[in-house]
Amino acid sequence: MIVAWGQVHDDVFEHLGVEVIFKSKTSEPVSVLALMKEPESVYEIGSSQVIGQIAEFSVRAADATPKIGDFIFLGSKKYKIHEEPLSDASNLILKFKAVLVEK
Repeated sequence: MIVAWGQVHDDVFEHLGVEVIFKSKTSEPVSVLALMKEPESVYEIGSSQVIGQIAEFSVRAADATPKIGDFIFLGSKKYKIHEEPLSDASNLILKFKAVLVEK
């Protein structure tokens, strides 16, 4: 059986994705499915350590065109995209990191 990569990605997002609201600076909010990893990272600022949450998101390129400074809303959490999204080898998925700015 031959399965197209696009169908495989669609199935993964359908079963493992979470619904988020994507809001760019120039468009209306859009609901999209995203894959999300949310590890906690420890950052050092001077002699202090701060625990910050940086989440890694993956979205289908056909669903959204994220840019640095855009926002992702997941429930009551608000994330700001802080790095340029990169496409995967298939050019169907965009992956980027966003920092938690509001709970």
